[in-house]
Amino acid sequence: MNLKKIYKQFFLKFIFFFSFFLLSSCQKTEVLDDIVFDNNSFAKFNIAAKTKMINVDYESSFSNTFIDHSLSNPPAKRIETWLNNNITTFGSENSLVINITNASIKKNEISTNTNKTFTEKTEYYYEINISLDFKLFNDSNKIISYTEVFTKRSTTSGKFISLSQKERIIDMLILDALRDISSKSNELLTKNMLNYIL
Repeated sequence: MNLKKIYKQFFLKFIFFFSFFLLSSCQKTEVLDDIVFDNNSFAKFNIAAKTKMINVDYESSFSNTFIDHSLSNPPAKRIETWLNNNITTFGSENSLVINITNASIKKNEISTNTNKTFTEKTEYYYEINISLDFKLFNDSNKIISYTEVFTKRSTTSGKFISLSQKERIIDMLILDALRDISSKSNELLTKNMLNYIL
């Protein structure tokens, strides 16, 4: 009978310690919000032109450092969607031609200058470059207004991160670059195409 009591106490202690270690080892799960590309949050333009044409002149490079070709929604596609949704034309003369001349993302491995023992010695450096040409032609096919808009952004990440964190970092980089190009386009088009914008 005494042996049964000892086993019962041992079993209860085992359950208690096992439960304690199990609960203490649980970590909070990090839930990342989705990044939303809402074109309504970017600048909108009404340009006096009969037609609008968007050309994607940029061709992705398959070099090791370029990664835009491997993305399901590359920057060129995001820019084209923004231009289609946020630039409207009106009138019966002139034609607007928008060329996407650059929409590249590069990823390079760089070394970090840190003396800390338990930190990564290398990290990834991401850089996005976006360049657009806005050309307004009259009916005689002569350029009556021209604007070039460019933006460049960069960020870094740890080398050993999850795929979802990597996608989030790249999406955030693209979103910030779209905000920049939208703002700069608004500034430069208002300045250079003042007579043709409502």
